[in-house]
Amino acid sequence: MNRFRFFSQPAAKLASPLKIFSATCAFLLVLAIAVTQAFGQAESGSISGTVKDASGAVVAGAQVTVTSQRTGAERSVTTDGSGTYTISSIEPGPYQLKVSSQGFGDFKQQFAISPGLHGTIDATLAAKGTETVVEVIGNVETQVDTRSSSINQTVGEMQVGHLPSLTRDPYDFVQTMGNVNQDSSSGTGGSDQVARGAGVSINGQRSSGTDALLDGAENVDLYTSKVGQSVPLDAVQEFSVISNNFAAEYGRASGGVINVVTKSGTNTFHGSGYELNRLSALTSNDVDDIANGTPKSKYTRNQFGYSIGGPVIKNKLFFFSTTEWTRVRSLPTLLRLFHRSNS
Repeated sequence: MNRFRFFSQPAAKLASPLKIFSATCAFLLVLAIAVTQAFGQAESGSISGTVKDASGAVVAGAQVTVTSQRTGAERSVTTDGSGTYTISSIEPGPYQLKVSSQGFGDFKQQFAISPGLHGTIDATLAAKGTETVVEVIGNVETQVDTRSSSINQTVGEMQVGHLPSLTRDPYDFVQTMGNVNQDSSSGTGGSDQVARGAGVSINGQRSSGTDALLDGAENVDLYTSKVGQSVPLDAVQEFSVISNNFAAEYGRASGGVINVVTKSGTNTFHGSGYELNRLSALTSNDVDDIANGTPKSKYTRNQFGYSIGGPVIKNKLFFFSTTEWTRVRSLPTLLRLFHRSNS
């Protein structure tokens, strides 16, 4: 006679909603950090240099600290036996460099990192009891990377905020750089009118040979080679145009690389609100319509938005938000052709 025994086990306890939420947030945080490290390589820069004393001898074991003037974040390294140091993966923006060593006075210098720039800052330490402070006012817009043959030209935050733009398209300012010309065959008049690339020709190449990056990640519609995601002008911190034998890390481009860096929150609250209004009543009719006796087309264009950023936890957590809307109302002019018979 066969006997069957059934054993009942207690059902596994379901995870609480709080644990599920915590695990999901942790996974998303790790994923965001991984993506940032993977795509942020092309936009971040680095600095290196040699620390010496007044006699020209190298100083080993000196502490080199870089502090962000916007967020207060610090990075520190120590010089090696040959007195050299390297600090990599520095986000674009203004910084202060401080070099200190036992028996010497502090060396301080202000500098700015542009997207993809590898700069060199050498420090000379004076005797203890003195402090060497080097203040740099203004930045060189065309910076030559001594570690490569590329030329990095930068459009800074001041230019982005003050140069006039008919369409508030940050890529319009690329034409202020050297070796850059407007490519009329690819379209003009803003991102909605450009057919290929950013509408410019770099180093005489086709506009489709221009690669566009957004915060270090490729921002190109590979089907049309146009800029993929448009960015509000008030969201742009700065951007660089890299040309002349740029490194293979960028790839794809034959003319140049446009790297746009967006803003982030800082230790101070800042924001903006704007409205750009264009009316046909304030414009003149074009030559062709005047010659053909065609009345001026009527249109109204409103481009408006906001930006706001600031600290959540000072020196640790920040936020930045921006949105832009574009409303266009137009009434096209219709032309009718009539055939007149002589009979």
